[in-house]
Amino acid sequence: MTHRVKARNIGQVLLRVILPLGILSVCLYFLSPHLTRNLMLEFPNQLAQIHWSAWSAASLLTLISLWTVGRYDGVAHQHFATRVPQVQARIAGTFSIAIAQTLGFGLFTGALVRWRLLRDISFGMALKLSAFVSVSFMLCLAVVTALVCVLLSAPDWAFAPAMLVLLTSTIGIAVMFRWPNLTIGRFTFRFPNLSCCFAILNWTLVDTVAMAGVIYVLLPSSAEISFITFLPIFLLALGAALLSTTPGGVGPFELMMLGLLPQLPASEVLGSIVAFRIVYYAIPALCSLLALIRPFGSGTGKPSLAALHPTESNQAEVQIIAQNGGRILPTLDGLSAIWPTSQTITALFNPISGSMDAAVRALETEAASLGKIPLVYKCNGRNAAALRRYHWSIMHMSDDAMIAPQHFALNTPALRTLRRKLRAATKSGILIHTDTFTDWPTLHQIDQDWQNTHGAARGGTMGRFEIGYLSNHFIARAEYHGRLCAFVTFQKGGNEWCLDVMRHTFEMPGGTMHALVHSAIMAAKELGIERLSLAATPACHNPSSRFFRWSARRAVSKAGGTGLRQFKSTFAPKWEPRYAAAQTPLSMAIGLADITRAVHNPNTITPAEPRKIHNFDEYYELASKQAS
Repeated sequence: MTHRVKARNIGQVLLRVILPLGILSVCLYFLSPHLTRNLMLEFPNQLAQIHWSAWSAASLLTLISLWTVGRYDGVAHQHFATRVPQVQARIAGTFSIAIAQTLGFGLFTGALVRWRLLRDISFGMALKLSAFVSVSFMLCLAVVTALVCVLLSAPDWAFAPAMLVLLTSTIGIAVMFRWPNLTIGRFTFRFPNLSCCFAILNWTLVDTVAMAGVIYVLLPSSAEISFITFLPIFLLALGAALLSTTPGGVGPFELMMLGLLPQLPASEVLGSIVAFRIVYYAIPALCSLLALIRPFGSGTGKPSLAALHPTESNQAEVQIIAQNGGRILPTLDGLSAIWPTSQTITALFNPISGSMDAAVRALETEAASLGKIPLVYKCNGRNAAALRRYHWSIMHMSDDAMIAPQHFALNTPALRTLRRKLRAATKSGILIHTDTFTDWPTLHQIDQDWQNTHGAARGGTMGRFEIGYLSNHFIARAEYHGRLCAFVTFQKGGNEWCLDVMRHTFEMPGGTMHALVHSAIMAAKELGIERLSLAATPACHNPSSRFFRWSARRAVSKAGGTGLRQFKSTFAPKWEPRYAAAQTPLSMAIGLADITRAVHNPNTITPAEPRKIHNFDEYYELASKQAS
């Protein structure tokens, strides 16, 4: 078996070497009629006839292109969260691409250059960066070429493939957004987010237009062809050259250019290509090789993490970060809970401590380092006003049902419905337990039964059953005919509790969930807790808009139906508005869509350690099967 594996690896290496050389040989064979001895002797004269202004313009466009290609590495480092400073990442990327595109075998030569220049990354990470840049550039080049071929004058045969590329890329973007992680066997591949995709697409457009400009200005003045006509021809030739993997694309590029520019003399086209390779490939490669003498010093820092015990935060909901991969982000004057999703870095709720001004600056810095959208989710009105001063877009997204346990009294007129529910629960023989003993196997079975009835539990900002996480919660259990039939859990903050997981079986009598929540309110009152949240329900952003009213109804339906708000209303809470905020309306739409995706398609639960800060959100679906 070992010999077979070694033989297969050797075969793959030989294939990578032989295939480009084979393609080069075939292309040179077809080019041989044009590569006469006289033509080779004429190249120096052709180069000498190029005006200095053309050389200057070509050099300037080369600098623009090389400045742009470094941006690919900046995006790649954001995607892999290397924490390498962007300036170093871009410079290393420029040098590596300048060398790799000249020597060929770009994946490995580029990785070696990156590894040499950046001491804080491993060779494995350098390979990942090189592969990411190569593949993403090729895909974006295909999209740019397709757009140019559709919008500008291009060969007729290119229209149908271009439309196919555009259709496929649109579907691909939707698939990457919907399924950001692809698991194959024991390997998980994470797609780049939309910000990274469109950043690379933007830089690819600038890069390739500048690159086409380099060779265009080096064409002889007798070549009567407009840049608009030349651009799609150049992009098609460039794509063929890169697919061939020959060193510098030599062979396929020349063959495509000659085939797509039959109206120009072959000697003039080949002479301009030689000048192009000198300016764009040879000189940058030589300068980049000199840069390898002195790599960057080490010193990239990993993000600082802040430890926090659940009871140290007065926001009970902050505990949600234990299940969704969130963490605590230090700010200039305090701490903030953040949750990374595929598209966003989301600051959850209000800052744990310190000001919103400091929190938003730290959030923007963190999001920029990872190439993601900064988003604030479920903050209060005061902090929403602070974000508006930064010209962020604000949306009233939900209302939080707040109760003051110290002032909660059943004999008030507003609680008459609750009193009726509690009487029904008592009459049915329900027993409520709030002691610290927890029958975890039974609770787990109730959770499984609930999911079998209502569907898989949501995640993201919603709590799921996991013993390590729930071990720090207040748990109330309902017993019916000697068997547990329902339970609720509350996250416990410093001086606040928040309703989290609610589960029940089909045997649960009416009023049981009301009795469980009421028992929690009474327990909080005994312990001197000042604030208890029944968590949020969706709000209508703009009640005067038919679209927003429809959207709000859909959100309420998906969150558990109108019965959810009715259930909470029986406790006569004070409804406090909660807001989402982003830098632009488009960022808001993408961010909220991504959060919705993360909630409905959660990652696998990672067991939490008891006594560590935990993270769940509201999970109070009661009646609707859509609330799963």
